[in-house]
Amino acid sequence: MRRGALSLLVVLLLAACGSGAETEEWPGPPKPHADGSVSVKGFNDYLGEYEDYAESPEGLAAAFLRLGEQRGATTSLVTTEAAEGADRATLVATLAGIPDDSVESARYVLVVTKKKDGWRLESAARSQRCRGGRGHVEFSAEPCV
Repeated sequence: MRRGALSLLVVLLLAACGSGAETEEWPGPPKPHADGSVSVKGFNDYLGEYEDYAESPEGLAAAFLRLGEQRGATTSLVTTEAAEGADRATLVATLAGIPDDSVESARYVLVVTKKKDGWRLESAARSQRCRGGRGHVEFSAEPCV
């Protein structure tokens, strides 16, 4: 977990620095489908040109979600791997205290797999928790009111 947090910090710092070169930025995750699933194909295609983000599961998640630009009071990223050096990991990114009148928190669950050229997203899903009186209080793909 400590290594993952350090990797995330390094990725966020490097993303903030920029290289001065003209590069196309990833616009962030697409809008989720009604069931909460989020398409990952566009991001995996994007990685074909920008391999730096694929060096760790945490770096991949930070780039896909653009965590350095998200607005939440707190952001957490938890990585679960089957074993040290595993080829598959699940990451849960939670953004709490979102500045929205209906949505209090958003959660992304990302499944990543290691390929020969780095980590790739296998799947992504988004859920949200509504503010009191604005809908469901558990994480769900259902919209808030």
